[in-house]
Amino acid sequence: MLGPTPIEPADFPMALKPTLGYELQLYVSTQLSVELGTLNIAAVNGGVYTPSAADNAALAAAPMELVAELEGDVDCGGSDMVITVTGTDAEGNALTGTATFTVPSYSSFTERVFPKGYAVDVITATGLPFKTVTSVVPTNAEATCAGLNISIFGVPALSTYRKIGCKTQLNFDPKVPLPHSVQCGRDLSAFIKAGEIPEGTLEVTAKIPTFSDGLARVNGRRVTGMIQEVKEDKLDTMHIFLFGLIMTAKVTNGESVDPSTLAATAKYEDIGIVLAQGAAS
Repeated sequence: MLGPTPIEPADFPMALKPTLGYELQLYVSTQLSVELGTLNIAAVNGGVYTPSAADNAALAAAPMELVAELEGDVDCGGSDMVITVTGTDAEGNALTGTATFTVPSYSSFTERVFPKGYAVDVITATGLPFKTVTSVVPTNAEATCAGLNISIFGVPALSTYRKIGCKTQLNFDPKVPLPHSVQCGRDLSAFIKAGEIPEGTLEVTAKIPTFSDGLARVNGRRVTGMIQEVKEDKLDTMHIFLFGLIMTAKVTNGESVDPSTLAATAKYEDIGIVLAQGAAS
């Protein structure tokens, strides 16, 4: 499982409290994610899956767990949208998983509306990673989902991520379309439409304990990033995966006893925001 552990009802109030700076931390894995293909939902419970041959070959060499990520915003209608993925595990046994786009049970925003970048785990009965993916189909998708593209990513196991220690600043752009105004006569914003999708960017500053550890070890290297949100040192509420992340950091030295820092600017290719769901009561 790549997302957080489901939250117990007693912890729902804590999950909705404001997030403090120290509660968001950046982790990186030197293992790379793979974008296995894209499902286009063409009609009610119907769609076309287009795989990537190169990325599926990489998955066969290093099996991974999967997430399904929205490439556009969607209104799922009156029921959760469900995607079914079939393939095999590392031993060649048949493996089936489901990705369910559902509202976290602790959220007061109950409409089944999700933005670009929202992602969910592909859950299997065994919990084993996929070695191959042979089909991706929508098993519950209403008419409101038609036209939506969903990407399937293979993501490195959580055990492979290393924390960027002594973080002092962490900012990122979730890569959603910018509003674009269309002029009519003298009215410069007579119409507003979704415009271009900006570059995925991240800024992180960290104190340098040593060049043998932390941010300096992955300076300029392509990695898979994960921003983890943990409330009050105990409640894991969100994993934000940054696929195809490259960070370039500069050293800044202070005066006297001021610590040195690495300030990194980074760009990433795609983002998958996986929220903790509520535990079954």
